[in-house]
Amino acid sequence: MAAAMDSLRQDLRYALRTLTRTPGFTLAAGLTLALVIGANAVLFSAIHAMLLRPLPFPSPDSLVRIWCVQESVTHASVSPPELLGWREHSKGFSQLAGFGRINLNRTGTDEPERVRAGRITPNFFSVLGVHPTQGRDFREEDAPPGGDTSAVLVSHGYWQRALGGAPDVVGQALLLNGRSHTVVGVLPESFSFPEFSEDTDLWVPEWQDPQRHGNHYHSVLGRLAPGTSLEAARADLERAAQAIGHPEPGQAPHSVRVTGWQDHLTANTRDVLWMLWAAVGFVLLIACANVANLMLVRTLSRQRDGAIRAALGASRGRRLQQSLVESVLLSLLGGVLGVLLMLWGQELVRTLLPASMLRGAPLELNGTVLGFSVLLSVGTGLLFGMAPALHASGMNVLPLLRQSGNAVGARAGHPLRSALVMVQLALALVLMVGTGLIVRSLQNVQAVDPGFDATGVVAARLTLSPDAYQEDMRKRAFFDGVAERLRARPGVEAVGFVNDAPLGGSSSAGDFELEGSATSPGERYYTDFRVASPGYLSAMRIGVRQGRDFGTQDTEKSAPVIIVNEAFVRKFLGGGEALGRRVRLGWDDAQPFREIVGVVEDVRHETLTQPAQPETYMPYAQYPLRAMTMLVRTQGSPASALAALREEVKAMDAEQPLYDLRPFTERVEEILLRPKAATRLLAAFAVLAVLLASVGVYGVLAYSVGQRTRELGIRMALGAHPRQVLGLVLGQGLRLTAAGVGVGLIAAFGCTRLMAATLYGVSPFDPDIFLGVALALSVISLLACWLPALRASRVPPSVSLRAE
Repeated sequence: MAAAMDSLRQDLRYALRTLTRTPGFTLAAGLTLALVIGANAVLFSAIHAMLLRPLPFPSPDSLVRIWCVQESVTHASVSPPELLGWREHSKGFSQLAGFGRINLNRTGTDEPERVRAGRITPNFFSVLGVHPTQGRDFREEDAPPGGDTSAVLVSHGYWQRALGGAPDVVGQALLLNGRSHTVVGVLPESFSFPEFSEDTDLWVPEWQDPQRHGNHYHSVLGRLAPGTSLEAARADLERAAQAIGHPEPGQAPHSVRVTGWQDHLTANTRDVLWMLWAAVGFVLLIACANVANLMLVRTLSRQRDGAIRAALGASRGRRLQQSLVESVLLSLLGGVLGVLLMLWGQELVRTLLPASMLRGAPLELNGTVLGFSVLLSVGTGLLFGMAPALHASGMNVLPLLRQSGNAVGARAGHPLRSALVMVQLALALVLMVGTGLIVRSLQNVQAVDPGFDATGVVAARLTLSPDAYQEDMRKRAFFDGVAERLRARPGVEAVGFVNDAPLGGSSSAGDFELEGSATSPGERYYTDFRVASPGYLSAMRIGVRQGRDFGTQDTEKSAPVIIVNEAFVRKFLGGGEALGRRVRLGWDDAQPFREIVGVVEDVRHETLTQPAQPETYMPYAQYPLRAMTMLVRTQGSPASALAALREEVKAMDAEQPLYDLRPFTERVEEILLRPKAATRLLAAFAVLAVLLASVGVYGVLAYSVGQRTRELGIRMALGAHPRQVLGLVLGQGLRLTAAGVGVGLIAAFGCTRLMAATLYGVSPFDPDIFLGVALALSVISLLACWLPALRASRVPPSVSLRAE
């Protein structure tokens, strides 16, 4: 053991001396390794935070998300009777809790404040295993049947920011939506609910009304019963769901969907992270091949030294160890620099991850990430050092000892170096093809017509207090008054409001009955629905294809009307005549049949990549709501329009806070933010891969020209034209390139099929991209061949013949 440690120390000292004597090589190889090890460490830190690290709750593997599955919707919210029925009949869960987001207006302070709140069942925090640090959790009596709660839990951040961190906060009264609420507890500082995109300030409990059939608004979180698997709990809940009756005529019992909570939270990011890590892995392999080539050159130039050591009694294992120690030491140097680069790279990757997940699982340089970086550095050193080490340890000693020092290097072949370069080219091509597909996909997304024009539009949301605006008349008066005042402003082209604006992350949907259809009596269909004012379509420039927009004639006393989109007409009316047909929305049986008075163009409401769904629009005057989004199209600056919105709302009611004020174009930019960031990273990796592969090609040919200097001189002395020498060297590079590109195309066909789910509007086998990338990489590779070939053709024969 002592002898082994002594030999290892000797090899370390020798490797250090060798690396310090060749600072150029050490710096070039170290920086190359630093880039790829740092990039891999950054992606691993993101994958660890998002996919591998458990959620910060007790027994996180037992937490699941549950949806109601309806005929046309696979991830529907849950109604209170369904949640109560699941609790009663299902034995696979220890607890089930409902939650949702609401906005509250806090008044009684200097300025009215919009408060982000969670509306939950009283057992919500018990399901999560979270306990207040001050005060108590909710109790069932905090949500009295048929009444409004007066209890509230506050987050640690809101307690510090808005309540001054008062030690006697428990028992303090807050005026929310015009009603007094008592703070019963403060949540831990570490608590963040990853399901919500924003930090939540307050939490209020809600009673579950067993008679609110068909009113689906709850998201459901459950905890598996001890010893129950996810599959068993799903089957048990499915049986419970079938046993719950539904009073809606013609409606079949709903099914259920159960998914692990962490799987649900990471669903939209998982594929992107794995794809990026695969890309970085390709770059790592290319870099390993590149550094292996550099190490091989050093090995070939030091063959005589190795032969002397072998002649003096050094075993093959000892020579192998010596070579690997040098490569691992070099890789560890790159790893140290890579960790420093990682601290900068994490900021770039943060743009890819949902803010909600980063709050609960921040990217950080922890022990796991450091351990991964060390293992990756050692593994990388072994990977790129193995081929040179095996070559060095397996040399035939006697022939090398008989040769002069210069002749040794000159006569050494380089088939391994050529193979490494072909691997580099193949990997670079696969990465370039993948990047090309992602770029084309992003271009297709950006070219999508969303069905509206966001340019020149500013938006703001507001939620009226339920106490101050109980009567429909007051709701109409407020929003109509704000719209009228804004229209009087100079530069304002159009003003409108809608309950769910496009790309806003919220949507309302439900079933409806189509009068005169050929279906069974009472059969219903499913559609998204909006409540909009006159002027909304004009403000968003949503085109009216048939009929008319809402107008002042559509009042609470006029005939009930509705507008549908083209997708609605195609799906439910077979593309036929829509005007004059009547539908009844299924919010409740008291809803009247509404006449279709207009057909508008389709709008991409959820995302730009999801096709427009059937939609209906009702006039605000006939169905007034408290929560709306104001939209103003202006010819002036967005800042002045936003200031006008604030002023006019304050003039109508000084206690109504506005929130989410911004130009509407920012919503579109947010949708594209993550795919753009992923595309930029992929493109950067692809460029790095091409540069490394080009350097590899150049290095092999430059070394080959150096080996063949005497041969090329003899050819030229015997009458060969420089163009022939040029063609000879270029031909060698062309063969390398053709082999690498050919292998890369075959590998790309196998790899790109795995990307199909992340692409939009482009085939994973797009021939234009495959051929374009192959041609581009071939040209780049041949350009890398040109300099060594040109240098070889210009060496005077007299110099070549004297070379040894």
